[in-house]
Amino acid sequence: MNNLRKLFSLLLLSSLPSGAFALDLNKPLPNWVDQSREKADGKPPVMAPTMRGTTPADFRMPAEYEPIGAVVMGWAAYTPMLTAIAKAVTGPAKAQLWVVAGPASIPGVPAASYTRINAPLNTVWTRDYGPVGLSAGTGRPGIVDSIYRHYQYRRDDDAVPGVIGKTKGIGVYAMPIIMDGGNLLMDSKGTLFMTKRTYIWNSNMSEEAVNTHLKNYLKAKNIVTFDYAGYPGEPADGTGHLDMFVKLLNDHTVLVSVTDTEPFKSNSEKAIAWFNSHKASDGEAYKIITMKAWDDGAWYTYTNSVLVNKVAIISSFAGHPAEDAAAKAAYEQGLPGVTVVQVPTDDSIVAGGAIHCVTQTIPVLPGKSVDATAAPEFQSTVATVPMTPLPPLTNGGSAALDQLLGGK
Repeated sequence: MNNLRKLFSLLLLSSLPSGAFALDLNKPLPNWVDQSREKADGKPPVMAPTMRGTTPADFRMPAEYEPIGAVVMGWAAYTPMLTAIAKAVTGPAKAQLWVVAGPASIPGVPAASYTRINAPLNTVWTRDYGPVGLSAGTGRPGIVDSIYRHYQYRRDDDAVPGVIGKTKGIGVYAMPIIMDGGNLLMDSKGTLFMTKRTYIWNSNMSEEAVNTHLKNYLKAKNIVTFDYAGYPGEPADGTGHLDMFVKLLNDHTVLVSVTDTEPFKSNSEKAIAWFNSHKASDGEAYKIITMKAWDDGAWYTYTNSVLVNKVAIISSFAGHPAEDAAAKAAYEQGLPGVTVVQVPTDDSIVAGGAIHCVTQTIPVLPGKSVDATAAPEFQSTVATVPMTPLPPLTNGGSAALDQLLGGK
């Protein structure tokens, strides 16, 4: 895995002029930091909340299988994949599409369903910039802007939550812990699932302190943590995110990637054992459906998908028709009535992600829609209301900061 990443980085670097780290749709940056092309600026995290304090008492993080009003993407490479996702989102899923740095129009996407947000971008990995919840009383979404683990390398990406908030009039709440959206799955009753990677990123504070922030900002009622493949060392899939091997289809149905290759094999087995020994938050026994995954220099998994209004947009991989068909059947078994749209993700998966990694969902109340009027154009994403970072994140001696400086 590590050798493949190095080769991938060198191939990209070989076609770039010296010192060029700008966005290039043909030479995208991977999910992890590419040390050959990216340099940390050494500055502390800067966040621009529009709403002070924690999220309101009636705030909640809906599950992905609850109603979705819009899907956010960043147009930063993998154009065929993003185009196919966009068509599924605005077609059978009947949702709006908001695209940061997007083109003027997208083939097959109705203009009335599309909002282009004019802002700079570093990478395509939109899921990780910050999760989105909903205030039940007002029916308005709210963005929880956590500290993006690559904040010292990818400042434009880190600014995206604030840009979307300004563009759409959505409140932004600054959560002072490092957390990626790809390592966050929520059920409809407030149970938050993640891997222990979040604790490692925030090793300057106790697990209890991290959990307190997750409960205060995301209104998590219960927090369930899993190992990731390679724990407690470097993640074998390049991210350590939960969406690389687990997918919730409803409160008591879960998909898990399985393989015969270590360390993925035992890691998935431990996750399956947990679901077998616990009841879901709705009181039902978990129904576990397994899908084949494999390590071929990169971690090929079908759990890295997105659910949008009973439409499952999932990966397909060249040369694996049997696995593709089995994955489609698994989603149909676990979520009756679902429409499955399969999108080729061979290019992105070797860079550490697939469909879930490049999308973020905007929840809505049942029967409602999200306003997607023309967006104003932003020429700058500089934060105007910086939040002072916690001291341990700026003192140079914390394990969390050392990891970030090391590109982990």
